[in-house]
Amino acid sequence: MRRFTSPLEPTIGIRHYLLGLVAILIGVYFLGGALISLFISAKLPAGETLGALSNPKDLFSKNEFFSLNMIPFAFGILAIVFCSRLIFKRSFRTFLTARPRFDFTRFFFSFGLWSTLMMVSFFITFIDFNHQIHWNFQSEHFFYLLLLSLILVPIQTGFEEILFRGFLLQLVGKVTQKGIYLILINGILFGALHLMNPEIDKLGSFAIGYYIISGIFTAFIAVMDDGIELSWGFHLANNLFGIIIVTNDWQVIQTDALFLDVSPPTLGWDMVVTMFLFYPLMILVFWLVYRWKNWNKVLLQSK
Repeated sequence: MRRFTSPLEPTIGIRHYLLGLVAILIGVYFLGGALISLFISAKLPAGETLGALSNPKDLFSKNEFFSLNMIPFAFGILAIVFCSRLIFKRSFRTFLTARPRFDFTRFFFSFGLWSTLMMVSFFITFIDFNHQIHWNFQSEHFFYLLLLSLILVPIQTGFEEILFRGFLLQLVGKVTQKGIYLILINGILFGALHLMNPEIDKLGSFAIGYYIISGIFTAFIAVMDDGIELSWGFHLANNLFGIIIVTNDWQVIQTDALFLDVSPPTLGWDMVVTMFLFYPLMILVFWLVYRWKNWNKVLLQSK
């Protein structure tokens, strides 16, 4: 099995990962949640209590609420840095890649490839009369959103990639060294993380399948490439597109993006094309560019 998904030190056991997981959860939900509560409390009208508040986002502008939701992810990354130094006693880089240093060329190649495919998909969707996509540019909000997104979305996607395609992938690697099991378990966990998203209520079980397949895809390229550079670049491009290019009024976070899709929630052709055409196409491109070898050894054989 490859160095990135295999635990690097035999003395580091499952208990270390579980202790690290507890530290990460404390950082995200306790510290991050506490800071969010402080910001919400500061915005409350006089005499109103936090417990009586029905919808916190009514207190904030879209940009403010977007920024508020990014706070826990910053604490999550800090928690993983803390774990790498004090619990695992190894470099934070080992949760990112097996290479001597993080490969930004891979990162930006994946980012550019997925951005291009999404723009193609969006152009086709735009001319599809079944979609009602409106120009939504508001200069007083958009440029602020753009600046915030370029700072905060890499943190949000970075945390999710480091947690799922780094930390948890290595944790599961303590139990099984078969890449196929690592990938499937990782995809299911990633899908479970999104069960509370409003898209699930709007689109049903198909949306859960979409998240699981997306998790499997990103775990696959992380395992095959021995690092999260490709998966992080993909994830960043995907989320930036949904935040600054086109948004809707039913996804988990609404923003002042360039375009607003006011179509009713439906299972569009674009989701099917993404899963069964674009994902395999990206795997093919990565395989050709980075010359992945030993597929059988990586996916099916134990260490």
